[in-house]
Amino acid sequence: MMQWYDPPTVNEYLRRTFSVLNISVLVLTCIFAAAEFRYNWCENLLGRYLATTNQNRPETGAIWKTGEMASSAKNYLKDIVSKQKATRLHVQKSESFLEIAKGLMPGEWINIEKEHFKKLYLELSDPLAEKILNPVKMIWLLNGPELDRIFIEGEQKGIRIYFLNTANKVLKRVHLDMKLLDQFEKKSLSIQASLEEFDGFTGRIYKASPFFRAVMNLPPDMMGDLIGNPSILLEEKGRIVRAGIWNEAKEGYIRLGFEFVHESVHKVVFVKGREWAVWQLSINLKEGSS
Repeated sequence: MMQWYDPPTVNEYLRRTFSVLNISVLVLTCIFAAAEFRYNWCENLLGRYLATTNQNRPETGAIWKTGEMASSAKNYLKDIVSKQKATRLHVQKSESFLEIAKGLMPGEWINIEKEHFKKLYLELSDPLAEKILNPVKMIWLLNGPELDRIFIEGEQKGIRIYFLNTANKVLKRVHLDMKLLDQFEKKSLSIQASLEEFDGFTGRIYKASPFFRAVMNLPPDMMGDLIGNPSILLEEKGRIVRAGIWNEAKEGYIRLGFEFVHESVHKVVFVKGREWAVWQLSINLKEGSS
């Protein structure tokens, strides 16, 4: 069955096939293909277009790189947050400044609650607490209107404590040396200073010779109660030039301070003496000076 659009005759079929339009399209296609093979103008045109619009197009893999960088940044932030939480938990569980110092890396900051700081401060020996800040001044600093928060910064050889107000102004800055804290943990303490720098020794500083003459007048069994661990003093280099008696007893003990001089450097070494032995020593010192 012949369709309505089928040519009725062969002549009509040929006329439609070799029409001017079809031949023109064929000729133009051949010219286009020959010109492309000869002059490569299509590649050149495409190359110019890509070169012109290159700055507006992303680099190869830029989207993938952006995604990778975003993922790395998220993981890095996650690690920071996790580390901050771990450090905060470490500080909260710490029972001494030495524990905090061991858990903080140099340059690492952490906030410490005021009540927790008070607890750690009260655990310090009187000389070390006074080296940080006089206890009377600490009362006003911690309970006054200015202090807003306390930060601790880790350092290579210890920690640094910052007391800040609401405007982030540093009210007080204190450095605690790791070696000093470690000595305190071992129940011995030495500070590069002189006895006059500690208010606790005011009025009770003696030259070494009369001090040890008074010690020699004590009963032999009482000498061990006065200086329970003499190896602390024997290990120190230099010579003892003065000794001091702390003006306050704590838990049945009174601190004694011995000022050493070695290569023109003054150092105070602290030991604990039994309260009754120190009082007897004080009586001997008074009798010796009269």
